[in-house]
Amino acid sequence: MSSEFTWPDGTEAAVSLTYDDGLLIHHSLVGPLLQRYGMRATFYPMIESDLRLHPDDWRQLAMAGHELGNHTVFHPCRQDAAQPYAWLDERYDLRAYTPAQMRGELEVANLVLHLLDGQTDRSYGNTCCDTSIGEGAAEQTLEPLLKDMFIAARGALTDRIADPSRGIDLFNIGCIDAAGWSLDQLERAVGEARAKRGWAVLMIHGIGRGTHDLYIEGDVHEGFVGWLAAETKVWVAPVRDVAGYIKERQGLPGPE
Repeated sequence: MSSEFTWPDGTEAAVSLTYDDGLLIHHSLVGPLLQRYGMRATFYPMIESDLRLHPDDWRQLAMAGHELGNHTVFHPCRQDAAQPYAWLDERYDLRAYTPAQMRGELEVANLVLHLLDGQTDRSYGNTCCDTSIGEGAAEQTLEPLLKDMFIAARGALTDRIADPSRGIDLFNIGCIDAAGWSLDQLERAVGEARAKRGWAVLMIHGIGRGTHDLYIEGDVHEGFVGWLAAETKVWVAPVRDVAGYIKERQGLPGPE
């Protein structure tokens, strides 16, 4: 990509706030808070989550302008033999998934989300930040499948700012895990994005103790949202919107 890449309306960086796993607090607290400050985010609910219990609330979240990204039906992940996930059902171990099985699950999730928001373009949030299925000689990257179904994918956990001037793989966008972060750490990440004229994709799960094993404190989250709203040189937008802007700027094709 060209080093002359620019963000819209004179902004110096992009930030995408992404919220994983379809928690009740996402539509009861996070969405209204962001809307109060005029910001929109990407929510990655798996279908077997609060989304199934309160579909109308998630529909209202989408109608307010937030992106409902695909996070699968059952949240499959690669089981780590060294440090296994105690919560992961063996049926949903990505090491045993085939391309057909993964496509089927993604298609079902897309259908459900489409029935809620009417959208056809959305991003995918790689579960557990895993970017492959299968194991051994059968292991293969998800990227060809994702390119066929989505506008972009929030992929591996890199804890780095994505830099359009150096090139971004839009089907494996590196993300930053904000779990446990302080307000100062969050502000510094945005400052780094501005310095690099890059894109900070922040991965967030729970807001406050008891909402998820991975969380940031409620007062930290609220303080960050208020601070971010005042950063006029930062474009805060869903993953779908930022990826679409990058594709348009670079003349890249949409989903195949």
